[in-house]
Amino acid sequence: MNGVEDVKRSKFYTELNALLRAELPKVKEDISPSFKKILKEKKFQHPLPIVHQFEYAAWGRNSQWRLELDFDDYQWSYKTVKPHFLTALMSMDIGDDVISFKHQLCSSFNDELQPQQVEKIELSRLNDIEFVALKMKAIKQFLNLLPERFLAEVEDIDFNDLEYTMHPKIQEKWQQGYLPGYDCIIMGEGEIIMGNTYSVYDSKTKKTKQYWSPLCDTTIESLEKYDDDIWTEVDIVIGAFIHKNQKFVFGSGAMGNEGFIASISPDNILDWAIFFTFSNPIYKAEVKSEHLICYGDTGISIDIDLKKISKIQII
Repeated sequence: MNGVEDVKRSKFYTELNALLRAELPKVKEDISPSFKKILKEKKFQHPLPIVHQFEYAAWGRNSQWRLELDFDDYQWSYKTVKPHFLTALMSMDIGDDVISFKHQLCSSFNDELQPQQVEKIELSRLNDIEFVALKMKAIKQFLNLLPERFLAEVEDIDFNDLEYTMHPKIQEKWQQGYLPGYDCIIMGEGEIIMGNTYSVYDSKTKKTKQYWSPLCDTTIESLEKYDDDIWTEVDIVIGAFIHKNQKFVFGSGAMGNEGFIASISPDNILDWAIFFTFSNPIYKAEVKSEHLICYGDTGISIDIDLKKISKIQII
């Protein structure tokens, strides 16, 4: 046997690939309901999906199959200064005379589950019927036990150690004093909730009622695809305050009819901001019964439900 293509045609490789393609989706399905329950019980709000990958080249002549938690949107552990991982890994590195193979559950949260040494298997054994049967039996047993072991490791994760990565452009623009100049909610992680705003004039009372409701979800990238000038300068006015570890700042947009309010961290990282094109500058804000009340300088009041900030009423 000689070369990568010969190895991929071998009994060992073809049976391993077929087994993992058949079993990994089943393992994921067995894990998912309990996994969702754990996240709910731990009150974990940010995305943390389980993904599986089949037969992909990690680098060079290395092929891998994985079932793992996707930590790509999280900063590395401050404790270990290493990336977070919880991965069921099957890895094969093809050499000239041997393959280096391993299957393992490994976790950055458990010192006993750090990546282990590979097993060296001579290429001549990859078509040995008895050898291949024993290896497939061991891998099948590993997969059968995987859901229970995977969930046990999830239970032990310190979710407070997971720092969700904020959207770099939104944070950069905020530091420079800019927000998207639309009626919308801007989340520091990147989500944008567009607002549907309109007003109704009552001819009997001679008064106009303003309305705000969530319209759709989008992203900065999607908005900039059609308009590269979505940003407007904002000015913070005096009167920032802290409520339950949230610091609220507010003020005006570049135009006289615009206003905004934002929740930020002590070091000025944007948690979220809401921009209004109709409020005029927000000159005052306060919290009443878990509702954030913003006052525009024309007499308008905006009621934001802090339990669900997309619930906004205009008074």
